[in-house]
Amino acid sequence: MRDLEKLIDEVNGSMSMEGMPLTKDDKDRIRRCAGNDKLVEKTIAELVKKHTAARSYSHEQQL
Repeated sequence: MRDLEKLIDEVNGSMSMEGMPLTKDDKDRIRRCAGNDKLVEKTIAELVKKHTAARSYSHEQQL
């Protein structure tokens, strides 16, 4: 568990340097998915769908 929290802190540090710190939801998602490759793939697909749909909808509104 300590290693996972250290990993989350390191990822958060890297993302923060890019101006995109992890949210509480991001950190919880990492904890939930850790060590479960199938859940990782499912979660990635859900996030891609969510953010692709949001961007497409936003783009359509601008037209």
